[in-house]
Amino acid sequence: MIFDEIVLHNFGLYQGTQRVELTPPGSNKPIVLIGGLNGGGKTTFLDALQLVLFGPHAKCSNRGSLAYPEYLSRCIHRRPGNTEAGIEIAFRHTVEGTEERYHLRRYWKTNGNGCKERFEVFKNGHAEPTLADNWATQVEEFFPANIAHLFLFDGEQVEAYASQTDSSALIGAAIQNLLGLDMVDQLDKDLLVYERRKRSEDKDAPRDAEITSAQDAVLDLRRRVDALKQERASLQTHRMDKQRKALRKAEERYRKIGGALYDQKDAIENKWSGSVQHLKDGEATLRDFAGGAAPLLLVRVLLESAELRDQHEEECRRARELAGALKDRDKAALKHLRGRKAQKEVVDALKTFLDADRAEREALGKKDTVLDLTPEVRSDLHTLLRGDTDQLAAESGKLLSDQNRRRTSEEHSRVEYESIPSSDTVEHIAKERDELRSEIAELEAMHAAMGQDIERQQRELERRETALARLLEADAKDRGRRDDRSRILHHSGKVRKTLEAFRHAVIARHVRRIEQLVLDSYRQLLRKGGLVTRLSIDPEDYALTLYGRDDEPLSAERLSAGERQLLAIALLWGLAKASGRPLPTAIDTPLGRLDSIHRMHLVERYLPFASHQILLLSTDEEIAGDYHERLRPWVGHTYQLTYDDKTGATHIAPGYLPSKEAA
Repeated sequence: MIFDEIVLHNFGLYQGTQRVELTPPGSNKPIVLIGGLNGGGKTTFLDALQLVLFGPHAKCSNRGSLAYPEYLSRCIHRRPGNTEAGIEIAFRHTVEGTEERYHLRRYWKTNGNGCKERFEVFKNGHAEPTLADNWATQVEEFFPANIAHLFLFDGEQVEAYASQTDSSALIGAAIQNLLGLDMVDQLDKDLLVYERRKRSEDKDAPRDAEITSAQDAVLDLRRRVDALKQERASLQTHRMDKQRKALRKAEERYRKIGGALYDQKDAIENKWSGSVQHLKDGEATLRDFAGGAAPLLLVRVLLESAELRDQHEEECRRARELAGALKDRDKAALKHLRGRKAQKEVVDALKTFLDADRAEREALGKKDTVLDLTPEVRSDLHTLLRGDTDQLAAESGKLLSDQNRRRTSEEHSRVEYESIPSSDTVEHIAKERDELRSEIAELEAMHAAMGQDIERQQRELERRETALARLLEADAKDRGRRDDRSRILHHSGKVRKTLEAFRHAVIARHVRRIEQLVLDSYRQLLRKGGLVTRLSIDPEDYALTLYGRDDEPLSAERLSAGERQLLAIALLWGLAKASGRPLPTAIDTPLGRLDSIHRMHLVERYLPFASHQILLLSTDEEIAGDYHERLRPWVGHTYQLTYDDKTGATHIAPGYLPSKEAA
């Protein structure tokens, strides 16, 4: 069997119509990896698989004791105007070498008369109304509802199967359904009822009153138990649910008026005080910075002007120093040219140029000196303009930026502190909330006490029924065994003994194979290879016993939480193998509370091989980092469940959750 596609329409958290392709792209990529945060719709997705396949017989996570129409009504997406929801699934199933294609459509709608469901089955593209009417029987042929928990399960809840009681119940139920022993048990019960009826048909007079009294007592106890169950259900539905709803409203009002801020009042006040002090410290730092060379940043233009003025005065000084030397040099040069009998025009032109040059320099040298900087001052000015002011500017910018952040933080803290409601505002709602919590606790205690009373009454009923059966049996013996009724009872008892012998023989024959499959699965998952050397299953009560290296019994309670969870998974895996049915496997929160080594074993040794098609519903803390990389070669499709808090809806998108290291 292979799931090809599932369609969710306004189901639970899933708004609108959303399609998810599930067909593995190849036999080497059997995994469909679906990531989502807690509360994002993973369990709802698993419930959708159960609901679309099994309808009223589905064991959904949040149904409890709700009637099927009421449960369907609560599954409709909570959005104004939504009155209809539905689930579709397309899958393939091969029978005797022939592949059949099925498409299931399960839709329901609420109206003034309640909730009505419409269920359709299409086989190989054609509608099959008869198949839809008898689907509860048809689905048992390729995916029995009684063993669905072996293939569709929540990884966080399977650890309970490792306990002595729950493992026995799981193994017993699995063996009963895998071997078809539920039919044998039902036949045994039917024969027992038939015997009781036959024995009560013709009571002798001396026993009539005793039998009638015993029957009346049994009937009275049954009525009492039924009345208690109805009263307990009424307490749950009318009082506890009402008070819980009122508590949710009170908590919502408390949240809206700022109750959460009020609960953190001291922390918020300390945060504000710290922000104020931090702001003051920043102001002190700025004042200290302003007491240094920082004010020079305001007169940088004047400093640059002073540098230019100093450069001009330096040129004037050099002009004064050169004036006398140039005059002597010019005379010598002209005299030299005349001695060499140079042309008069050249000598006159040179004389004119030299006279003009000297005149210009003499004029420059006569200008006033204002600054008259020393070389040391000139060097300091140059250093200040070429480096110190830039550094001061950068440091001042950083200090001012830091102060702005401190001011912003102080403003945010102050606004948060001013948003805290007064004690008068929240006190009455907090009191109402606490009173509702106390009332709910009392109702829950009452509900539990009623449950214990029901169990006591049921035990008494079973005791009286047993006594009545013995009384009827004695009455039947007294009447003699020679009539037809006696022979019927005699042969019925023999048949029941035969059925019991057959039952024990079948269990003893198959339980050894199941032991080996579970042991092989557990050893494959464990990181301590020699922790468990063998295991046994008692054919009578299905008790599971582990044996350690010394061949002594190893209690499941001595295992770590991770080892118990792996034992539970090995139980499911081994029983699934024993079923011999090639069914898809869907696992919600597969890694649970396992440590890193057990997680890696589960990723490498179980998840890729759990089935020919595996749907993994994981949080971002599980299949992530190295675990994701190890699993990636086996993954055919990836999806992520994105929950929008504003709309209260989840949308399914291709691709896995953003990369995150595994915890």
